[in-house]
Amino acid sequence: MTATQYEVNFGMGILKKNRHEIFAQGLAIGMTADAAYVAAGYKRNRGNAATAKANQSISQRVREIKEAAAERAAKTLDEIIAELERIAFGGMSKFVRIDDNGQPKIDLSNCTPKDLDLLSEVTPTVRSAGGTATLVSVKIKVPNRLKALETLGKHLGLGDRKATNTKDSLAEAIDSIVRRGSSAPIATVLLRKK
Repeated sequence: MTATQYEVNFGMGILKKNRHEIFAQGLAIGMTADAAYVAAGYKRNRGNAATAKANQSISQRVREIKEAAAERAAKTLDEIIAELERIAFGGMSKFVRIDDNGQPKIDLSNCTPKDLDLLSEVTPTVRSAGGTATLVSVKIKVPNRLKALETLGKHLGLGDRKATNTKDSLAEAIDSIVRRGSSAPIATVLLRKK
């Protein structure tokens, strides 16, 4: 690996010394101080690497890089969740209109580009007769809503078996009584005054 592999402009307070910036970026991506120090073009020296890591401007830069990465990750996650929500909670109403005879007709004329992005398939059926092509039907397919709901549910921790299997002590006692049967004696605990 060369030091230049770690040169990334994060659009923040880039350090004036290029080696310091590369060192800070190496630390921010999880490299050890020794590895980041060498990646920045310095000779291996554990003491100097530790000193550089403790440098206030470098440690501040590492925090800035990590905060920017976390912000980008949160935006990306928010975008993914929003798209899953559009798929999971969307329907055919954007694409289908009911005509005067009560028949469904595909109508994409009022769809935005984002709406059209929800379509996973559009298949026209065309008949040719006497040199004239006539559109007979259009088949559209939307993404799997159940899969999107499942993915959202997993992200939100819904349906987590570990979470739903936890019971309080009263519920466990009731389960125990039910398993033993009602004729079995219930143990009692006597509280003594001290």
